[in-house]
Amino acid sequence: MDSINDVKKKLVNLMTNQIDDNKFDLLDPVHDPDYMLNSPTVVGYTTTAEQQFIFQNLLIGFVSSNNTILDIGCGRADLYGFLKQNNKSIMSYQGLDHNPIMSDLAKEKYNINIQTGAFETIELETADWVVASGFFTPRRCESEDEDLKKLFNDIEKMYTIANKCISFNLLSPIGNKIIDGFFYIHPGLVMDMLIEKYKYITVRNNYSNDVYTVTIYKYNKNK
Repeated sequence: MDSINDVKKKLVNLMTNQIDDNKFDLLDPVHDPDYMLNSPTVVGYTTTAEQQFIFQNLLIGFVSSNNTILDIGCGRADLYGFLKQNNKSIMSYQGLDHNPIMSDLAKEKYNINIQTGAFETIELETADWVVASGFFTPRRCESEDEDLKKLFNDIEKMYTIANKCISFNLLSPIGNKIIDGFFYIHPGLVMDMLIEKYKYITVRNNYSNDVYTVTIYKYNKNK
């Protein structure tokens, strides 16, 4: 019987066409000029395969040919690259990142238009799907209570500008070493609080020991 790690490797290979062998996973930030443009490490992932697993979780149920997508904290817009790589015909992709360096890299890498600005203050058009990958990883406030309040304020803004669905990932404190500067929140707490407010919630703790994905659907928006 295959071990859990063997199963994960097989899933990765099936989903990413052997992307574990991607040469960009081996780039050195000191010696390789293409590091910032191509290495997945710059956007917070250990390997390309890990990044693709997380993107897959974020987009479960997404029908790209009929939906627009807004990518909050898009970085190099690798989510756009994931959709294109998987032959998804995107009706409209819009990216937002607060870091102009990352916005410029996204434009260079994919030849797309990216907005630069703070999610909390910038005016954004509505989109069918609003997603955020890694956006909630760093702590942004002085206390856990303030971080939690800010998280739910940001979720509400995402929900308001979404037509059909929002999805994002969070760090889990369960069985993990807590690192200063990172924001951890128990998935059970998140589910309880979000179900009470939004009703249609899915929490997927199905790949990483550290990261889980939350999806909120707006089935009843027009009722």
